[in-house]
Amino acid sequence: MQTHQILFDWVLISSGNALIGGDVPGEGPRQSLFVPTFAIMRFAVMNSQYRLFMEEGGYQRSEFWNEDPYALLAAGGITEPAYWRDENFNRPDQPVTGVSFHEAQAFARWAGCRLPTEVEWQKAAGGPEGFVFPWGEIEPDCNRAHFAPDFSPTSRSTKDVQALPVGDSPFGCRQMAGNLYEWCLDSYHYDTPVQRREGHLLETRPSPRRVLKGGAWTTGAGRLRIAARWSAPPELRDNVVGIRLARDKIASQEEKP
Repeated sequence: MQTHQILFDWVLISSGNALIGGDVPGEGPRQSLFVPTFAIMRFAVMNSQYRLFMEEGGYQRSEFWNEDPYALLAAGGITEPAYWRDENFNRPDQPVTGVSFHEAQAFARWAGCRLPTEVEWQKAAGGPEGFVFPWGEIEPDCNRAHFAPDFSPTSRSTKDVQALPVGDSPFGCRQMAGNLYEWCLDSYHYDTPVQRREGHLLETRPSPRRVLKGGAWTTGAGRLRIAARWSAPPELRDNVVGIRLARDKIASQEEKP
């Protein structure tokens, strides 16, 4: 199967410990966990990248989909993201939105990648020190993140994925706070942080919900905290969710500083 990993700007996150979790109920305990080497996209998936998946028949090719979601997709006549024709969200460099967890997984398989685990996402966003926000401890402002102060959106639109470099994470990942929530591989359970330990970092217990991280253009500052945990049914196709892919390893010639 042809893959499309070269389409993306990858950041290598070397193996090592990172402070994971927070002090809010349902987010902790805060603990140092060993996270194996992985790579993650510097930017969220753009519309121009997702378009290639569509042009190569991604919505018609059952090999990229789990059986039940694919049947629902076909029954519903779904052939594109929910906001694909909305000019507020469909510029080439804007992050793709209106994609369900199932669409995110299918895109990841087409690309020969996967979704990040919640722990991987937290390490990439907060660094080994486990910052409160990707840029550190300073409260969010509109130079660092696209969000809704006091839950009052500044615009009904997302920023292009390259915008707001001042808000980069310690590893150089952009917009891991605000703009769009991002799907993670984990099932959602309230008590997952209590269950975490080295060698047991991915939540696989069945659940009707999947983990979302990062906050969005519609959310207040508190929801941008890296440790904050959110979730949604995997069928959700809202304009506040997007995709960032991960890989288990990365070829040396593709590594980014």
